Amino acid sequence: MNIKWREILIYSFFAYLFSWTYWLTALLGKNPAHPFNWLPGYGPSIGMFGPMLAAVIMRRFISKEGFKGSVGVSRPFRFYAIAYFVPFFFVLALIIFNEVTGTGHFEWTHATPLLTSILVTAGLVFLLLPLSFGEEYGWRGYLLPRLLPLGEIKGTLILGIIWAFWHLPVLSMAQESLWLGCSNLSGRSYPGSLSVYLVISCIWRKYSGVILVSLFIRYLGDTFTSAVAYPGQKQLLVGDTGLICLIFLSLIVVSKYLIFDVRVKNSGP
Repeated sequence: MNIKWREILIYSFFAYLFSWTYWLTALLGKNPAHPFNWLPGYGPSIGMFGPMLAAVIMRRFISKEGFKGSVGVSRPFRFYAIAYFVPFFFVLALIIFNEVTGTGHFEWTHATPLLTSILVTAGLVFLLLPLSFGEEYGWRGYLLPRLLPLGEIKGTLILGIIWAFWHLPVLSMAQESLWLGCSNLSGRSYPGSLSVYLVISCIWRKYSGVILVSLFIRYLGDTFTSAVAYPGQKQLLVGDTGLICLIFLSLIVVSKYLIFDVRVKNSGP
């Protein structure tokens, strides 16, 4: 088991350095000229490119493996089709479950018709790829392969911890409190996101490191299980990091690791 801890530590340091410098200067300086403040809706997202910048530095100057194949775009079309359409059906299953069980009531209150909004959202996924790419190229494209020799579960747990605390400044700004940010991190956001990370790690290995595969998974829940789609209802229950979504993701993870993998192992030669 060859774990390159030196590269893991140096990469994590740079990812934190770049993102935290950007976020903390906005948080502590309160300068209206800071990009965080004058780019409505996108200011915080600039900090998301820290993991990508860290990966670029590592690939060029420290681990020196270069950039060939690091994006993983040259893959069969079915990989991308699966990555694109499965999240639609996953979110649809969440909505149907909420409706059938009475857990939540989906209500589309926008002036734009629901079908039109779905089509627009399907297109926006591609427009938002650059923002997500800043994280994915670093976490999944560089760090995850160095942790996978520990196994998918252990490697993903370590990656999830590094990722979770990396988010702390921007969570604190969103909650307007460091303590509320920590509470959000440990209570609501982290368990659901960790389940997502385990699912993405499975897909990453299955589809030979296609970074773009994981980008499609992360967007739909923010739109169709949001407080707008479930007005007046608790996001801790029906939201994209809520209890129902966490249960669904946990079932996928348990099925993969405790049922499917065991069957494959037992049916082997």
